[in-house]
Amino acid sequence: MPITLSSRFARRTALASAAATLSIALAACSASFDAPTLQPYQAAEGSNFESGQLKVRNMLVLADADGKGELHSVIVNDGDEADTLVSIAQAPAGTQDGQAGADQPTDVKFEGLTQPIDLEPHTALRLPGADTPPIAEAGATPSATPSETPTAAPTDTPSAPTPGAEDAGPAIIVTGAKPGQMVNVTITFGNAAPVSAYIPVLTDDHYSPSPAGNE
Repeated sequence: MPITLSSRFARRTALASAAATLSIALAACSASFDAPTLQPYQAAEGSNFESGQLKVRNMLVLADADGKGELHSVIVNDGDEADTLVSIAQAPAGTQDGQAGADQPTDVKFEGLTQPIDLEPHTALRLPGADTPPIAEAGATPSATPSETPTAAPTDTPSAPTPGAEDAGPAIIVTGAKPGQMVNVTITFGNAAPVSAYIPVLTDDHYSPSPAGNE
């Protein structure tokens, strides 16, 4: 006697088969080279970029609501040749770096880098240095009180005998960039090619244990 399947059972079987097929298809997609887990991402809040053996790590600006702030970063020379940091400035209009850069400020100034800074092989430069006095505004005379604003921690260390021991750099004062904006900067080196990238602007109490308004 032939065995027949009810229409309800047949429909359930078809649905189960379709679900299994869809599950296999989705699994195949997630295992492709475009899977989110295989895409590079940046855990730091600042921007990371490189020019040859020089690695710029966690670069950002900490600023107040009026657009007065300070540049924070660590620049690592992970090679065997010495170089210099020559200048940091807002990139000219139209500079391409492959990023979106929404709400780009129109006039941002970086002041405090008055001469090239040595970047010795297998060392790192911290901006600003841990003991760099604060500057109330561009052109002001530094006070004797050490800065209380914590410097953004580096996300990379050089291959030196004592990794993590960064040299202290100058305070680079930034005017014209407000929290929430992205600034397109160009960094110029003595030997390595100049590099442009967007860096974020955060509130000046971003790294404070007790940010204003949360007490």
